[in-house]
Amino acid sequence: MLTGSSSGSVARALVALVTVVPLAAQALSLDDRGEIRLGLRAYTAARIGTEQEGGSDNPLSFPASAPGHVHQHRYFLEVKFDHDMTRLVTGGRGLARLFAWLQPSSLKYSLQYRGEGEGIYDYGPSEFRNQGDTLRAVQLDLPTVPGLLSPKVPEPLIDRRIERLRRLGRQRHQFFLGYLDVEKGPVFLRVGRQILAWGETDVFRLLDNINPLDSSFGGFLIALDERRVPLDMLRASYRLGQLGPLSDAFLEGFGALGNKTSSFPGVPQGSPWEPGGLGFPNPALRFGFDIPARHDFRGGARLVFNHHDVTYTLAHYYTYLDTPGVRFRLPGGTPNTPRFGHEILADVKNPRVPITGASLTFPLPAYYAVVRSESAYFQGEPLNRQGQGNSADSLGTPGSPGFKRLQRANNIEGGLDPFVYPGFLDLSRTQPVEGRVLQRDTFNFALGLDVNRFIRWLNPAQTFLFTTQFFYKHVFDSPGDLVLPVPFRNIPVDRSIPIIGTGCGVGTRACQLRPRLFHLADDQLLHTFNVSTSYYGGRVVPSYSMFYDWQGSILLQPGVMLVRDPFRYVFDYTRIEGPPTGQIGTLRDRDNVRVQVEYVF
Repeated sequence: MLTGSSSGSVARALVALVTVVPLAAQALSLDDRGEIRLGLRAYTAARIGTEQEGGSDNPLSFPASAPGHVHQHRYFLEVKFDHDMTRLVTGGRGLARLFAWLQPSSLKYSLQYRGEGEGIYDYGPSEFRNQGDTLRAVQLDLPTVPGLLSPKVPEPLIDRRIERLRRLGRQRHQFFLGYLDVEKGPVFLRVGRQILAWGETDVFRLLDNINPLDSSFGGFLIALDERRVPLDMLRASYRLGQLGPLSDAFLEGFGALGNKTSSFPGVPQGSPWEPGGLGFPNPALRFGFDIPARHDFRGGARLVFNHHDVTYTLAHYYTYLDTPGVRFRLPGGTPNTPRFGHEILADVKNPRVPITGASLTFPLPAYYAVVRSESAYFQGEPLNRQGQGNSADSLGTPGSPGFKRLQRANNIEGGLDPFVYPGFLDLSRTQPVEGRVLQRDTFNFALGLDVNRFIRWLNPAQTFLFTTQFFYKHVFDSPGDLVLPVPFRNIPVDRSIPIIGTGCGVGTRACQLRPRLFHLADDQLLHTFNVSTSYYGGRVVPSYSMFYDWQGSILLQPGVMLVRDPFRYVFDYTRIEGPPTGQIGTLRDRDNVRVQVEYVF
C-alpha cells in the first residue's frame, strides 16, 4: 500500500527512533486472526477564557465574554472499524468472493463514525446560552430613521442566527470515513469517502490543500488532522520502483467531488471561534455561499521518488482553498439604502485553483535531524482587499470627480468597504452595483527542520525534539491593501454624508460604519517552533509551541500531557498577542486554558 513518501517516512523514523513518545493505544481485535479491528477515540475538553473577549481593542468580537468564562465544552467520539478481507477472497463467502477474479494481494475496507458536541449553548455562560437576549441588548451605531435605519437588531435576524447557531454548533453526527482498499502487484486503489494529505508541512498547508478544513469547533487551535473534511474520492497509485538512479518511485493520482468547501457551513455566527468580528450583528449585510457543483471536481497527481538520501515530490492538482474571495453586490431600488431585507449581498466565492509544487526531504544522520522543504505556485488564488478612498466620494453620481476617483481605485474588485464603491450613497442610483472577486497568483515556500538533542541536565533519559518551520508567501500584482475577510473594528464615515455623517451619539458625531479588516502584507512570513520531550517512560510529555507572524502577531502555548493508558490528560495555555494582522491575529482576544481528558484504544 502506498500512502505517502516512502523515504520521507524513513527520514522521519530516524528522528522518531531516538525519541520516546507515549505508547499509542492499539486497536481492539475482534477475531483470532486480527483481521477485524475496532478503534475508538473519545475526549471531553473545556477551554476557559483568560482575557476579556470583545474589549476596547476588539470591539466587534461577539459575544463579549469576561475572563474566567467557559468558551468551550467539547465532546468528541470517533469509532473506526477495519476489516481485512484478503483471506476471504479465495477461502470465504460473501462480498469478498466478488473480487476472486482479480486475485488481489490485499483487500480491505474501513468505516468510521464521528460525533461532536458543544455544551456552552445549553449550559454555558449567559452570553452563549442566551444569545437572543445578548443580541437584543446590542445598540448598533445608527440613527433612528423609520423604515430605513434603526440601532436595534431586527427580531427576524435574531431568530435566524439562533436557529443556525444551535443547528450547526451544538451537535454533529457523521458517517465520517468509508472506503475500500484494493492492491494487486504495483497497483493500489482506494475508493470512497477519505482524506488525502500531501506535502511536508505541519499546521499550515501548501501542497496539502486537497481536503477542506472545518474550523467550527475551535478554529486553528484544534489539531489540523482533526479539522480535515473527508471527500468522496477515487485515489490510485502505481509503484514504479527503480528508475535508473531513482529508487522507490511511485505515481499517485486522485479525483474527488468538488461540492465541499471550508466556508460552508463554516463557523456559525455567535460561536466563540468565529474569527475577529464576523459574529457581530450587521442587519445591512447578508452572506451568500456559492458552493461548487459536485462535478466541479478536485483532482491531480504527484510523482514521488528517492535519489540517494533525498525524497522528491512533484505535484500538480486542482482544488478549492480554505480562505474564500468575497464579492459585494450593492442593492438598487428606490431607496437603495442597505437595510435588513434589502441587504448588501456578500457572495462568498471559492474558485477552483490550480496548484503546482514540489517538495524535498532528507535526513542528516550525524545531527539526528531531518530537513523538509516545500514550494507551491497557486494560480488565481482568491484574495480580498480593504479598498481605498474617501467615503464622501461615494455620494458622487456617474461622471462626477468623486465617482471617477473611486473608479480609478478599482475597489469593486475584491474591496470589502462598500463606502468606497462608486455610487454607493448616490440616492439617484436604482441599479445594483456588482463587485468582482480578486484573484492573484501567489508563490508559497516552506522550510522545516526537525532535530533531536540530549539536554541531560534537563532530561538525562530522553532527547528533546525541536521542530521549526519557516513559511513565506508572495502575492504577485498585489493592489497593496490585502486583508482577510474578517473585520476587527469600524471607523466613522465622512461628516459630509447626510444623516449618518452627524446623526450618531446625540446627533453630534459620524456613525462608525466603515469596516477595518485584518491586514495582510504582500510578502508574508510566518515562523513556527515546537519543543517536546518525555519523562517517566513516556508518561509525562511537556511541550512548548510558538507561532510568530512577522507582521507582529505571536501565539505562545506551553502544555503537558499525562499518559496512563488508555487515558490521556492534556493541560495547556494559549496566549495570542499582537496587532490585527494575519490568521493568528483573528483570535487575538481568545486566550484560554484547556483541560482535556481522552480515552483511546
